[in-house]
This record gives sequence, C-alpha cells and structure tokens, in this order.
Amino acid sequence: MISNFHSVTLDTEKCKGCINCMKRCPTEAIRVREGKAMIIKERCIDCGECIRICPNHAKKAVYDPFSDIEKYKWKIAMPAPSFYGQFSNIDDINYILTALKKIGFNDIFEVSRAAELVTHLTRKNFDKIKKTASGPVISSACAAVVRLIQIRFPALCGNVLPVKEPIHLAAKMAREEAVKKTGFSPEEIGVFFIAPCPAKVRSAKYPTGSERTDIDGVLSVSEVYIKMLS
Repeated sequence: MISNFHSVTLDTEKCKGCINCMKRCPTEAIRVREGKAMIIKERCIDCGECIRICPNHAKKAVYDPFSDIEKYKWKIAMPAPSFYGQFSNIDDINYILTALKKIGFNDIFEVSRAAELVTHLTRKNFDKIKKTASGPVISSACAAVVRLIQIRFPALCGNVLPVKEPIHLAAKMAREEAVKKTGFSPEEIGVFFIAPCPAKVRSAKYPTGSERTDIDGVLSVSEVYIKMLS
C-alpha cells in the first residue's frame, strides 16, 4: 500500500522561491510556482534533502506530539540506534534508558533487538531473489531508498528484499512482550518510535507493502532529546 501521507511539509510563509530544494530533490518532486515551492506528493520520498538544503527553513518534518503517550496505560519508547549518538558525553547507556523512563515511558525496547531476526530473514530471502532477479539485491531497511526505487527505478523493485524494516519487527516484539509482562490488552499499550529522519516517520505510519503497523506514534529525536537533557 502506498499512502499519500508525507512527513515533509512546506511553510509557504518562509519560502522565498530560491529553487535550492528543486535542484537537490532526487525525484524531481519540487516545482516553483508563483515564487513559492510546491511538493508533488506522488513523487516525494520523504528523504529530507529539501529540509537540509533550505536556507530559509521553509521545509520541516511533521511528528506526533509527545503528549500522545498519555493515551496509553503502558508506554514503550523505541529509540533508533542513532539516537544514542546524540549524547556524546555519556559512557553508560543506562543513563539514557533511565532518562527515557523519567520523562514518561514505562519501558524501552531497542530497535537493534530486531536485528537478529532481520539478519535471519535476509539470509533466507537473499538466494531466492538472486535466482529470479538480475543485478544487486537491495536492502529494504531504508524507506527512502525503497520509495526512490519505486518512483525512479521501478525495474529494480524485484531486487528489493521482501523483509520488513527492523522498526516494524521491533514494534511487534515490544507489544507482545509488554502484554505478557503487564497483563494489559494490546490496545492499552502504546509503542512510540523515536525517529531520526522524515523517511522513518512516513514508513512507521504507513509501511510499504502493509496495511497496518504496530507503531502507535512517531516522536522527534530533537523533542525527546530536549526533554531528557535535565
């Protein structure tokens, strides 16, 4: 399923029509009309390059509000592996895990825990794809790359590993463990992914090739980081 939802949005008030974003977009998804940029949703892959390159900060990624965690009785934080790299002055990961609990989460489930299962599924499917597709076998770990292939290089779609991203496997595992641990129903448990980029926001909410996700919300690394600093 390909959703029309996109995490990358444009603030027309800040846009000066400088065309920097248009020149750098890898899928030619941006046009400038009447002095303002516009995003062609069908071509956008939420890679975030336009956010990075815009000198006027007219592009931004949309995340869920942190207050959404209060909708659930048991709140699970799912930090991306890169999240820990934001804390360069800490040599013990337990400081970070404890801080996540102090800002409102009941438990933490690390995405890296799904890596072993992803590795197993990759090995299982690798030889199968090599027999039917010519060229390289492409990892499905990055949602932006998968969308880029769908839009710009559709002939390579058959080369993409049919393996879910680690975040979705991790979310499923986190919910199942929490049900056993707490006795709460699946609906009372909220799984929140702390996303490092716009592509992960879109993928977490609308995973390619699936109609459902075990992720209940996607939070900004910067917002969570600021809450944790104290």
